[in-house]
Amino acid sequence: MQIVRNRQLNCDKGAAYLSLLFAAFVVASILSVLFFVFGKLVPPNYIGVRNNGFTFFGLLEDGYSTDGLKPGLHWRIPGGVSEIILLPRGFMFVHLNEQAQGEDLNLATLEVPTTDGSKVKTDITLVLRYYDRKLDAPAGEDVLQAEVQDKGMVPVPQFRQFSHGGPRQLVESFTVDTKRQLLLFSDIAKDELKQSLKRLSTRDYYNSVKREQSALNAGDAINNRVSDRGIELWATLIRRYVYAERTIDDQIFAKNLQEQTEQLNAASGLLAKAQAETERERALWDAQIKDLSVKGETQVEVIRSEGELYEARKKADGDLLVAKARAEVDSAKASALSSLEGAEVYIAREMAPLVGTLKGGVVRGIDPYDVKVWVKKLVSKDAQ
Repeated sequence: MQIVRNRQLNCDKGAAYLSLLFAAFVVASILSVLFFVFGKLVPPNYIGVRNNGFTFFGLLEDGYSTDGLKPGLHWRIPGGVSEIILLPRGFMFVHLNEQAQGEDLNLATLEVPTTDGSKVKTDITLVLRYYDRKLDAPAGEDVLQAEVQDKGMVPVPQFRQFSHGGPRQLVESFTVDTKRQLLLFSDIAKDELKQSLKRLSTRDYYNSVKREQSALNAGDAINNRVSDRGIELWATLIRRYVYAERTIDDQIFAKNLQEQTEQLNAASGLLAKAQAETERERALWDAQIKDLSVKGETQVEVIRSEGELYEARKKADGDLLVAKARAEVDSAKASALSSLEGAEVYIAREMAPLVGTLKGGVVRGIDPYDVKVWVKKLVSKDAQ
């Protein structure tokens, strides 16, 4: 009976687990359907633009949204009620050159007429991006460009804040197709570039200061025309330029080569002068270093001689003091020995080997074999 009950409980638990799994599957399916039908994921490198089909009691506003949607999951209602389109968020490139550059928009090289009737084929790259919101702010002012040009330096782009439109103005002005947007933008850019660059002469094109200043002016003019439509031009890069007439290009190249050669010769002369001055200064300082070295060695020898003389003097003084001290010690020892009892015997013992070695000849007035007489002779006061 108990076994039947356990089996019944196990069956009930299994049925409960299956029910939970089925419920979880149903919920996941519903969420998946809601996600694919009513959800839209905006990737990190895109701007989401909402497009409502009609206006509904303040919840929906007909047309495209003024501000773009941030990356993430957003709701939508299919069927033309509230859709979301995607626009690139990062930098885009428009190349005006004859060689294709990857997946960017590649157009024909820009041909610019100069003031003296020549034509210059110019390869240009335009770097742009889209605004993700509308901003009403006063336009900034150009700074430092005139100062940089006066100093003969190549000008660099300065930051400018433009009043600009957002995604709504972009799609209303340039449609929703990205390639179409870039094509319409490139038409405006080519027009402004020609207007700015055609003010240069044939030789001015080789002047980097004037050429880059014209490119900056063209960039400002382009931004003034497209910023309120939601596009920002970041850079105008002149990458290469050649003249349509090969002879003109060769002549200008030869002229520039001559100028560069003259500048090189002038720089070489300055370099030779600087090297001569360097060698002269090196020789001067080498001579001074040598003199100081000789003087130093002489001073070392003098100091060494003085030291050795001082050492010899001090050593002689020490030896003299030692000799005096030894003499005083010997004198004191002799005096002490002579005053002690038995001193005669001690002296006689010490003198015996000496007296025993005497051979041939006789010491006058003293018996050489009489030790007592020798002792008296050595230690008696009369003998002193």
